[in-house]
Amino acid sequence: MRRSPTLRVLLAVCLLLPLVACSSQQEDAVATFGNDRGADKPGPVAVVDGKRLSKAELADWWFDRYPEEYGRTLGALVDERLAIRAAHAQGIRVPRAVLEKAVAAEVEARRKQLSSLYGKEADLAAEVRRAYGVDVEAWRTRVLAPRLHARLLMERVIRWDTRRRERVHARVIVLTNETRAQDLIGRLRKGADFSLLAARESLDPSGKRGGDLPWIGRGDLAFPGVEERLFSAQAGGLVGPLRVNVEGREQFHVYKVIQRRPPWTGTADANWQRLEKDLADRPVGQGEFERWRARTRRDAGVRFYRPDGRVWQPPAGR
Repeated sequence: MRRSPTLRVLLAVCLLLPLVACSSQQEDAVATFGNDRGADKPGPVAVVDGKRLSKAELADWWFDRYPEEYGRTLGALVDERLAIRAAHAQGIRVPRAVLEKAVAAEVEARRKQLSSLYGKEADLAAEVRRAYGVDVEAWRTRVLAPRLHARLLMERVIRWDTRRRERVHARVIVLTNETRAQDLIGRLRKGADFSLLAARESLDPSGKRGGDLPWIGRGDLAFPGVEERLFSAQAGGLVGPLRVNVEGREQFHVYKVIQRRPPWTGTADANWQRLEKDLADRPVGQGEFERWRARTRRDAGVRFYRPDGRVWQPPAGR
């Protein structure tokens, strides 16, 4: 499965955060670029005509002019902090070989990018020196390794969180008319094809896929009553119609449970090889990431603020 652009951006943001130490089978902690700078006396971000521009001024300017980009970056920072906290608590690591392979692939991708832009005479070392002020080896270890480690760590936190909860695979038909929903459940109980009815009748975007939904883990749904009914049903069972209020609009949901899977048992450290194979077989997708993000932010009580200190709600999906 290919990752969507949104997921790649959110998982690849380099925020220079502390990284976890790893076991002998896995990657040692890597140093962040510029982490030897003193933090007790913040310097300016620029000086114009002798006037210092502060980080606070930069934040205000960024928020006022580019609130969506500001919200996306702030959200990425929050998500990365939550992932690192979970990794520390659960003993989740990035294998050394996986990180080294990712760094090598990134270096090669940069070489190809330069060649496509400037021809075979393009000099990666010169471009790295110009952009970062360091040689290629320092760039690999102090810039690329932390950036990629953060992304790889988040992928493992998300997948472990998904696999250690009971999951259910289901299809759904969403309607706004209760009588119509009751009619459909009756037809389904008599053997009508759920996928065909979903494609014809459902108001949900999943109708184009026959009502097929991504795997749902315990705690994923914002409607506890719906979740409880789904996890109480057996594979092949029908659920509904369920009355659901979605953003002030009344809907009626009909579900068919396709399959159920039990949670993984044991610790993350004991399951690390299984986790690596699972990720290799099926990379983290956008839906899985978004469900983890919503659930983790909710559980952590995350709140967002404008640079001036007022409570703020980032644009949807940030």
